[in-house]
Amino acid sequence: MTHPEEPVLLFDEDGRMFILHDPALADELIESEDEFCEGYDGQGRPVRAYGAPGQVHLVLAAEGTQDDELRARVERYYSVFAARHPTRTPPQEADLVAFIRAVAEDWIEE
Repeated sequence: MTHPEEPVLLFDEDGRMFILHDPALADELIESEDEFCEGYDGQGRPVRAYGAPGQVHLVLAAEGTQDDELRARVERYYSVFAARHPTRTPPQEADLVAFIRAVAEDWIEE
């Protein structure tokens, strides 16, 4: 199994975003596989959760990047959840890896 690269951008079913700087600590944020909705690693590859409750790990779901899907998720997060911060707009980096890192650095806990 290939492990995801950090940072990992996680999204819940409502579209809220969480940043996981160390994928090895997934079990501290995700209680069970059923609780996991969607996530992308630092290269833009989709990740999935696996493992018993309390021992959840993240692995790559596919090797290919999901540039458009990831950018759409981030855009939705900013438009819905960061909207109360009028100056907050998603990073505009064209390079996907740079974009993910900029999002991880820009994210604030709501």
